[in-house]
Amino acid sequence: MNICSSKVLIVVWVVILIVTGRPVCSQGLVFSSFEQVQEKRTSLNLSDKEPWCLDGDFGMSFQFSFYPDKQVYYGYLLRMVNQHGQNIDLIYNNQNQQFNIVSGGNYMDLSFTIDSSLLFRKWNTCALEYKDQTLSLFINGRSCGGRQLALRDHCFLISFGASQLPNFKSSDLPPMKLKDVSLHHGSKQYAFWPLKEVDGNLAIDSIGGKKALVTNPIWETPLHQRWQLLQTVTVKGNGSYTFNPLEEEVYMVGSDSIHRFLLRDRSLSADGLSKPVFLARGFQSIYNPADKTLYSIHIDKREITAFLFGAKKWDQQIDSLEVTQYWQSNKFINQRENALYVLGGYGQLKYKNLVQRCSFNDRKWEEVKVQQQDYKPRYLAALGTKAGGDTAYILGGYGSNTGEQMLNPRYYYDLLMFDVKNREIKKIYTLMEPEEPFVFASSMVIDTSDNSYYALIFPNDRFRSALQLIKGSLHEPTYQPAADTIPYAFADNLSSADLFYCARSNQLLAITQLTAKDRSTEVRIYSLAFPPQQLQEGATAATSAAGWYNRPRYLLIIALIGVAVALFVFLRKYLIRKPLPAITKLPDEPAVPALPTVNTVPVKPVAPVAEQWQDPKEGKAILTLFGEFTVRDKDSNALTHLFSPLIKEMFLLIVIHTARTGKGISTEKLYEVLWYDKSERDARNNRSVNMVKLKGILEKLGTGVIQREDGKWKFVYDPALLWVDLMEFYALSKSNNLTTNELHTLLNILKEGTFLFRTEYLWLEDIKSEVSSQVLDILLREIGQLPGNASPDTFIEIANAIFVFDPIHEDALRWKCRNLIQLNRLTLAKSVYEKFCKDYRHIYGESFNTSFQEIIS
Repeated sequence: MNICSSKVLIVVWVVILIVTGRPVCSQGLVFSSFEQVQEKRTSLNLSDKEPWCLDGDFGMSFQFSFYPDKQVYYGYLLRMVNQHGQNIDLIYNNQNQQFNIVSGGNYMDLSFTIDSSLLFRKWNTCALEYKDQTLSLFINGRSCGGRQLALRDHCFLISFGASQLPNFKSSDLPPMKLKDVSLHHGSKQYAFWPLKEVDGNLAIDSIGGKKALVTNPIWETPLHQRWQLLQTVTVKGNGSYTFNPLEEEVYMVGSDSIHRFLLRDRSLSADGLSKPVFLARGFQSIYNPADKTLYSIHIDKREITAFLFGAKKWDQQIDSLEVTQYWQSNKFINQRENALYVLGGYGQLKYKNLVQRCSFNDRKWEEVKVQQQDYKPRYLAALGTKAGGDTAYILGGYGSNTGEQMLNPRYYYDLLMFDVKNREIKKIYTLMEPEEPFVFASSMVIDTSDNSYYALIFPNDRFRSALQLIKGSLHEPTYQPAADTIPYAFADNLSSADLFYCARSNQLLAITQLTAKDRSTEVRIYSLAFPPQQLQEGATAATSAAGWYNRPRYLLIIALIGVAVALFVFLRKYLIRKPLPAITKLPDEPAVPALPTVNTVPVKPVAPVAEQWQDPKEGKAILTLFGEFTVRDKDSNALTHLFSPLIKEMFLLIVIHTARTGKGISTEKLYEVLWYDKSERDARNNRSVNMVKLKGILEKLGTGVIQREDGKWKFVYDPALLWVDLMEFYALSKSNNLTTNELHTLLNILKEGTFLFRTEYLWLEDIKSEVSSQVLDILLREIGQLPGNASPDTFIEIANAIFVFDPIHEDALRWKCRNLIQLNRLTLAKSVYEKFCKDYRHIYGESFNTSFQEIIS
C-alpha cells in the first residue's frame, strides 16, 4: 500500500502556493452530510442525463477540503460509473483516516492520508489519470501510485457526494467542500466547473457551458459574505450572554434559566435554576476557560459569582438591585494571572477610563493603576486580545476628555495597546475621522497571522441601526468593510453586541442583545465563515447573468421610479400638511436654553395595556415580514437560512398576494416575475422543483401548505400554530376603531421595522409603498382618536411607530416632544428634536426651520 507522507504533502503544498502565488480561496460548494437526513444531503451530478464519453486516455482533477468539527467523516467523495457498470469510487473512512480508491467492490490498493492541518484548513488537489489501462492517483502533486484497470468503455456518469446513479445509490458522504472540477485529455480540457456560483441548483462548465445539477447546494462564497441568523433566544429578566471558546458554545443567562447554544450541531438547551434570581440591569457574564466555569459579574458591587451546573444555582446569593454605572464597558481574561480585567464604561452622566481587576482565585477586586496619557474616558469601544490576554487592544469609542457627559462629548477613533504585564497603555495610531460617525461593538477579534483585527461598527444616533464588520491593521490606520450588515436595535443601555472567533469551526460569531427592562432579553446569534469577504456589487449566480439589471427596459423603469420618489418627496414637503388634532395645552414655560448634544438614543416607552393582553405570537411558529424577513418554528429555531433567494421570492409572492386579496397569485404572474426568460415548460419545471423544496421547509415550520385554488397559488396555515404578522396587520387594518389590545398588537408588529426591510424586488416597490401608506393612515387615525387624558406613553409609542415609516413626520415630532415634556424628560425631547433636524437635512438638503420652542408650544 502506497501512502503519501504528510510531511512531503506540506512541502509540496507550500511550493504550489509559492509558484502560483494564489491564496487559498473560499469559493466552492459545501456538501451537507450526516448532520442532515438522507434526502437533504448534497450531491453534484456532472452527467445530468447523458454520460461523459472521454476519448482514449483521460484524467480528472478537483480540489477539496473537509468541514471541521463534525461528528461523522465517512463516505463517498467521487463516484464514476461507465456504461458497463464498472465503477471508480473515492471514499474516506475516519477509522483509519484514509482515502481509498474502490472499483468493482474491491480496494485497488490506491490510497493516501492528509495531515489534518491541510485536510481541514487548505484546499487539496486530487487527480486521477487513466493511461494504458492503468489508473494513477495524485494528491497535491504527489504520486500515490498506479494500478491496472481494464475499462470496457470510457463513457461515465460522474457524481460527487450523495449519489443517485442507477445501481450505485448512496447517501454516505463526508462533510466537505469542493471546487475546480476538471475533465481533461493530456493538456486539453473537456470541461471545467469552478463552482463559483452563489445560488441556484446548477453549476456551469466554463469551457462548453455544460450544466451540472446540484441537489441541496450550499454555496461557499455567500457564507463568507452574508451573516446567517442561527438562533434567537428570549430569556426572562435582565439577561446577558457569553461565549465558551473551548466548546464553541454560547451561554445566555436569564433570571430563571441558563440557555446554551452549541455551534457544532446548532442545538439549543436550557438548564432551569433551582431558585430564580433577580439580575440587575447591566450585569455581565463571562466564561473562564481556565476553570471551565460560567460567571456573572456585578461591577458596581464588585461581585463575581460562579454557576454550578450540577446544582443548577449560583454559588453566591445575587442581591444586586442597583443599575450599573459601567454600561458598555470592555472586559477580558488574562490567563497568566487567571484574572478578569474590566475597562471603561458609562453611567450617571460620566464616562469612565478605570481599569479594574478581579482575581478568579480569591475573587478580590482592585483598581489597576496604569501608565497612560491617551486612554480617555469612554464607552462603546471595542477590545480584543492576543492569545493569553497579556496584550489587549482598545479601539475607538464615545466619551469626553474629562469624563463629563455635558462637557464636549466626542467620538474616538484611536487604537490603543494595553501591556498588561507592565501595566501601560499606549496609542498606536488614530483612524481618519469618517464622514458619518460610528462606534463599536464591545469586543473584536485579533488575527496575529497578518497583524489585523476584525470589529463591528454601527451608528449610535438611531434605534434601527446596523452592525458592519470591518478588517483593519494593527500597524497602519486603515480598514475596509467585509460582508453584509446585521440589523441591530440600539437602545444604548438596553442593548449590546459582541464579536467572537471560533477556531474549531473557523467562523465568526456576532451576538446582539436587546432588553425590555426587568422583563425579558432577546439574544440573536449570527455566523459568518472565516475569513470574511467583501460583497461584490452585482454578484450573481452564473445562471442569472442575464438578469433584469442588464436589460435597458428595466433601467428605464428604475429611472421612472426615481422620478416618482422625488415627486413624492416634493409633494410631501410642500403640499401635504395633515392637521394636528387638539391636545392639552402645556403651561407657559420659559424659553428652553440650548443644551449640549447628549449621546443617548430615545428608548421606546411601552404603552400601558390591559392586564389581559397576551402576546399573540407566544407558543407559535412565526413568519414576520415587517422588519427583517424571519421564519422560526414554535421552539424559536431559525429557519430563515433555509430559503434560497429564489424560494424566498416565490414564497413572498404567494404569501403577500394571499394576505392582500385572500385569493393568492396566478401561475402566469409567477412565471412573469420569476421565469420571464424561460419557456413555459422550463418555467413549469422550475416551479415544480422549488415548490417541493418549499414544502420541505414548511414541514419544518410545523404548519402551512401552498395550495392551488381557481388557478391561483395561495398560502394556507393554521393560525393556532403559526403567527403571520402581515395577515394580522391586514385584519387589524379593517377596523375603524382599534381596542387597546388591538392597538398594542399593531404597535408590536410595526416596531420590528418597515415592511420587508432590506428585501428589494421590482414587483415589491408598489406594495411597500401601499403598506407604508396604510400604516401611516391607521396610526394617524388612532392617535387622533386618543382621548385628552390618554397616557403620554401611548402618544410616544404611536409617534415612534410613525417615525419608523416616516422619519421626518413633523406632527409625530410634536406629539413625541410634547409628551416627553409631560413626563419631565426635557433632555430626551431635545435629543429627539436634534435627531429630527439631522434627518431632515439629510433628506431635503436644507435646515428644518421650526424651532424647538415652536414644536413644544
